[in-house]
Amino acid sequence: MTTPDRRLPDGPPSHCEFKVFGGLGCRRDGSDVDLGPVRQRIILAKLLAAGGDAVSLDNIIDSLWDEQPPASAANQIHRHVGNLRRILEPDLDVRETGRYLLPAGTGYRLTLATEASDLAMYRELVRRAREALNGGDVVAGVREYLTALELGRSPAFTDLPAGALGSPEFVAIERERVAVALAASEAAIAHGMAGTALTPLLSVAAAAPLDEALQACLMRAYVATGHRAEAVRVFERTRQHLVEELGVDPGPELREAYRELLAGGWTLQEELRPPEAPRPAQLPPQVAGFVRRNDVAAVLDDQLSDAFSDATIVITVLGGMGGIGKTALAVHWAHQIASEFPDGQLFLNLRGLDPDGRVMSAEEALATLLASLGEQAVSSPQETVDAQAARYRSRLFGRRLLILLDNARDSDQVRPLLPASRGCLVIVTSRNRMTSLVTREGARYLHVDRLTGAESRQLLINRLGARRATANPDALDRVIALCAGLPLALAIVAARVALNPALPLSAVASDVSAPSARLDALSSADSSDDVRSVFSWSYRALDPSTARVFRALAVHPGPGISLESAASVAGAGRAQARVQLMELVTANLLDLSQPGRYVLHDLLRAYAGELLDEDHERPEYERRLVLHYLHSARAAYARHHRQPAGTVSEPPSDVTPETFDSVPQAAAWYARERAALWATIDLALAHGLGHDAAAMVLAASAPGSNSIPAGRTPTVLAILDVVGALGEPLMEAELLRTVGEVFAPLPQADDYLRRALSIFEGAGELAGQADVLRNLAVLSSSRGDNDAANAHGERSVILARQTGHQELLAVSLLTLTRALLGSDRIEAGTRVADEGLAISVAQHLDHLKIYYAQLIAGSSWKLGRLERAVEVSEWGLTEGVCESDGPRCAVAAILARAAFDRGDLVRAERGCQQFESLIADNGFRELIEFSGMEQAETYRTMVAYVRARLSLMRGTS
Repeated sequence: MTTPDRRLPDGPPSHCEFKVFGGLGCRRDGSDVDLGPVRQRIILAKLLAAGGDAVSLDNIIDSLWDEQPPASAANQIHRHVGNLRRILEPDLDVRETGRYLLPAGTGYRLTLATEASDLAMYRELVRRAREALNGGDVVAGVREYLTALELGRSPAFTDLPAGALGSPEFVAIERERVAVALAASEAAIAHGMAGTALTPLLSVAAAAPLDEALQACLMRAYVATGHRAEAVRVFERTRQHLVEELGVDPGPELREAYRELLAGGWTLQEELRPPEAPRPAQLPPQVAGFVRRNDVAAVLDDQLSDAFSDATIVITVLGGMGGIGKTALAVHWAHQIASEFPDGQLFLNLRGLDPDGRVMSAEEALATLLASLGEQAVSSPQETVDAQAARYRSRLFGRRLLILLDNARDSDQVRPLLPASRGCLVIVTSRNRMTSLVTREGARYLHVDRLTGAESRQLLINRLGARRATANPDALDRVIALCAGLPLALAIVAARVALNPALPLSAVASDVSAPSARLDALSSADSSDDVRSVFSWSYRALDPSTARVFRALAVHPGPGISLESAASVAGAGRAQARVQLMELVTANLLDLSQPGRYVLHDLLRAYAGELLDEDHERPEYERRLVLHYLHSARAAYARHHRQPAGTVSEPPSDVTPETFDSVPQAAAWYARERAALWATIDLALAHGLGHDAAAMVLAASAPGSNSIPAGRTPTVLAILDVVGALGEPLMEAELLRTVGEVFAPLPQADDYLRRALSIFEGAGELAGQADVLRNLAVLSSSRGDNDAANAHGERSVILARQTGHQELLAVSLLTLTRALLGSDRIEAGTRVADEGLAISVAQHLDHLKIYYAQLIAGSSWKLGRLERAVEVSEWGLTEGVCESDGPRCAVAAILARAAFDRGDLVRAERGCQQFESLIADNGFRELIEFSGMEQAETYRTMVAYVRARLSLMRGTS
């Protein structure tokens, strides 16, 4: 008996394309179609899953009705099938079966060309992968497997009801995904290609956390790519899932993968040590309630393996602000790895920033270490520090020790205490970044950051017990937020509650919530366990000018602080401010998030605020903060070829506003500074600076974009009341327009926009009228009133032409284009877009180019003008700029599909690669924000379709 060919038959060219992975979908002639009610969708899903085989009526009935089916079940199914036929082929006569859904025995079968279904393409790619591997072509086989996994990156039919997904056909698809992921990964690992399989393997493994074979394969892939700590985490996570959900321990396959991991270098070969040498064991006890920090565990474990490479010595510096838990982390890690150092562990507190100022000298430190190693502290009264250090290094020669140097002041204090023996590991903790030690000795610097919310929660549970810590979940959440991830603060809260059995956590939360007494609530009788005292040790080590900058930063609302804003607030120039900010970074009183950008921890901000209030400097610094953001925002707005409404004085000499050389720079500033800018607007309003607050609101974002973030509408309404008394009607009108833009599509939007339009008309201000009409067009589109949207858009364009302002005209044409395309007037919309694009090119309006490219390329593809779609897409990706990757993702997807449909496989591949590269950098989230979730998935599906077709064609050739 011959085995039937289960591949889909080569039917006639199909105008329908079906999507299975990530949710059921269908595109007919390039447009998405509604597949109808859920039972109708289940029928289509079963037919797609069957891959061209017949699905019996009884099978369908069992899937649609859990209990006794109604007498009309068969008739209902026939009706659903008829509806599906006419959805797929709208011109089909009621009595015709069409070419897709055919009768088969007592049921139906779906006949499609392979390329018309992502599931069929997936299975064909898998068949070719197996064929290539069986033929000995490993590279081709793995490549086909990985392309299939990308096409099936998500489980199938995720939008169907959970009950329906238990059907054997759907379960089989998920089993296929697991089997394919296993086969692909095993082949890749066996032939040194594990890195290519890791990402797709992760996505499938995440959907099957209890599949031990798959998790074991993931462990092996991690080991093969050098991520052994991640492999350990996979084992621990899977073991926990098995115990919690199934009540069983890991099976032999998972245990074998773990055994291989340990055998691959985690059990280190011991060396002989001199029998007469003492074995010190000086590590302090581990901190009670310690919480493992997953973000640094893998980095530390990698550095452990480096300690036994060819490197002479490995030095790990744990740096961070006071109270961040550097010592606790170092001690915990040292205990975890102590067994790997058979010659012992040394510990020394160097007292680098102790409040009494008694920093340990090099002579004292070396004497202590030598005594711990069985050496006489000083061999002669004339012995120098260098001679002591030489004896110390000689004593360590050929030995393998772990040396923990805690609370170091700087690199010079540590340098004489470094061994020279291969296999020693030195751990240094310091509030100083130890730049010289990193530069000259090759130390590995690891910044210890705040605890995450989950880690903070676990710390309190460890200290207080789960019952008491979680008795009031709201209070627990408030304490976690107010302690801002600082372990010392959390430990102080835990101690207060533990020492006072009648004290509820909510009372402590209330104490910590009071801004004026926040650090009081985190105080302790012991200065070493007091947040304010711990901060003061670092602060007192600063020179006076740097200390002044630290105090000034308390007025900055954050979250990020630019070099220019810090210079403005402190009244210093950029060069001077840069030096002082780096001194604060070195002292770990400030974090450098990226070049020219700084972050001040919440509790350090509170401490700086206390110091600031003591010197009565706050009003001066806050006034300069307002001026900085006022002039920076207006400069960013002006860079977009527009002047913001209202008049303001020139900035004083001690304020350093931001400057912008291009539109992209200004757009990036808006995105980066939005939170700080709006906090400064609130500050200006609170100080009675209504004019400055209004001017900042009007310059709060680029022309044409929504300038009021969520939750800020009350602020603007308050400013609107103030502006009415300032005697600046154009400023009032612009504010009304801005508020109306935010309220769309709510009814109040009409009132604000009409009032704004009336003021602009009365003043003869054409540009303002054009902007308001553009807003009305967008408002009408959001309400589905396409005729009104087109009418408002056309009036906006007419008025913009009269102003002679080309950037305004280009923005108005963009709005009209969207309105026309939204009402399916594609030809007219494309003509308008062509004009707007021409203006954008001529006027170098780079920020508009990508939007025009997306609209023109997309409409050209829908009209079948494939050459134009490809041409504009490529141009847009080269010339267009945007603060978000969303528009670029959309254009890349259009390029991939249009080029493929045109037969230009080189450009199709290029479009796929560009889309995938942008998505890899978190572009998919931005694509959703730009185009909406449904459109974003459409673009992603377009690329997956092209990628699979290209792979199939490579296999054919």
